[in-house]
Amino acid sequence: MTKGRWILAVIILLAVGFATAQGLKPHPPPPVEVTMSTVKRQDLTRTVTAAGHLQARETVKVSSNVTGDLLSLSVKEGDHVNAGQVLGQIDKRLEESAVAQFRGAVASAVAQVLQIQASLVQDQRDLDRMKKLVAEKVASTSDLEKAETLLKLDEGRLAGQKQTVAQNQGQLDTALYNLSRATLTAPIDGTILELDHKVGERIRGSDFSEDVVLLMGGLADMEVKAEVGEHEVVGIHEGDDATVEIDAIPEKQFKGKVVAVGKNAQIKNPGTDAEVTTFFVRVGLETPPDAAPPGMSAAVSIATATHKNVLTVPIQAVTSRETKKGEDKGPPPPKGETEVARAAPSAEAAAGAPTGKPKPSKVLFVVAKDNTVKQRIVHTGIASRTDVEILDGVEEGDTIVDGPYRTLARELQDGQTVKSEPKGDGGDGKSSKGDRI
Repeated sequence: MTKGRWILAVIILLAVGFATAQGLKPHPPPPVEVTMSTVKRQDLTRTVTAAGHLQARETVKVSSNVTGDLLSLSVKEGDHVNAGQVLGQIDKRLEESAVAQFRGAVASAVAQVLQIQASLVQDQRDLDRMKKLVAEKVASTSDLEKAETLLKLDEGRLAGQKQTVAQNQGQLDTALYNLSRATLTAPIDGTILELDHKVGERIRGSDFSEDVVLLMGGLADMEVKAEVGEHEVVGIHEGDDATVEIDAIPEKQFKGKVVAVGKNAQIKNPGTDAEVTTFFVRVGLETPPDAAPPGMSAAVSIATATHKNVLTVPIQAVTSRETKKGEDKGPPPPKGETEVARAAPSAEAAAGAPTGKPKPSKVLFVVAKDNTVKQRIVHTGIASRTDVEILDGVEEGDTIVDGPYRTLARELQDGQTVKSEPKGDGGDGKSSKGDRI
């Protein structure tokens, strides 16, 4: 072998050995692709969203305690009526007969009162005459006593007969009231929402159960009755501003205010793992839509708190990680006014009884200048649909990781190197909005 070939072989061996050494040498892992955003200051409003249905704020069932055939209905569904307007007529012949009977009874009782009063006048005259005769010793004392007794008896008869008149008058008033109930009238200004009977059907009214003829409501005052979860309802108060979106009118939003917060819990699937507790919240619309009848589906967004000029990050940037034993758990939550604003419990805080496992901490991953990430334990305040208030742990202008969700929630570790990927990537990042904090 010539000298040149030896030199070439040595060079090849050295190259192979260098390549092998480089291959065996440990390399740092490639940077993790993430999306990033910046900690900024802004005004933040906490909103509670819920679904419900549109309804009239005031609804009235029109019924009668009179039994009889429905002879006429002068309205139809959708008609606007005024208070006192005649809506329909029930057969009233029995009621008219009862009125005539009790009017006769009252007249007869009054006539008897007049007769007794005339007898009393005569009794008084006889008594006065008897007193004179006794004084002249023409009549005996027993005759005087008989006259006095007769006067007292007629006075008692008069008192009893007056009670009879009052009794008959009460029965007449009842008959007149029943007669008036045979004519259906509108109790309020409103709109006919539903007709439960047709002309010719029999109305079976009684004092113990009502037979509803029609339902009416005031559509000038409309509201949404929505179900709100138990963790959100504690932050809602009467008078809170709200925005209402009606499914059938998607191009328009309606302003409203909370008019009532229910105190009676609605418990679904009680005693099971799927148990859910909600409360009804009623939101009144300031300007009700003309084309939206009661019963339409709607969604409400209620503004429960607003914080001015606070540190905020995208809501999906905050994730939960278990704090290892001996690891810094971060600063305590701020005291005072900010803590009061955070009084509404989150779903995490209500997760249930202690299990003995370390409680997860809320964390952010802050990107350093060398593109490594530092896990920071933070405390959060109120949250809107897109952003959450950060009370401590970061400063304005810090760059943080906000996705993708799987990377942020499970894979990303303290000290890893990251690189930015364009937002709107089709990966997990889109699902990060659903990460509850």
